[in-house]
Amino acid sequence: MTWTPSIAILFLLLVACSIGAGSKQRREVAVHDGKCPLSHFPIPIRCRRRVCLPQELVPLCNGDGDCQTTHKCCRPMCSCRVRCVAAVLE
Repeated sequence: MTWTPSIAILFLLLVACSIGAGSKQRREVAVHDGKCPLSHFPIPIRCRRRVCLPQELVPLCNGDGDCQTTHKCCRPMCSCRVRCVAAVLE
């Protein structure tokens, strides 16, 4: 009596279930109230042009879930990094 096919099927079912559970967690993204601060104002504001360094391009947050409940994950004006900023409530 050989158990190899049964073990292989059980292993594949276990992998399929864990992949399904992981994708379900990724779909549940936290979104906090409010909006990101606007980057366009009634008067033109010019940012000093410079090239962003590679270490500045690394985001400090990947979504609102990484921030406090009163903050949103945004890229502020004249900034190279995506980071948590205070949300603008309407």
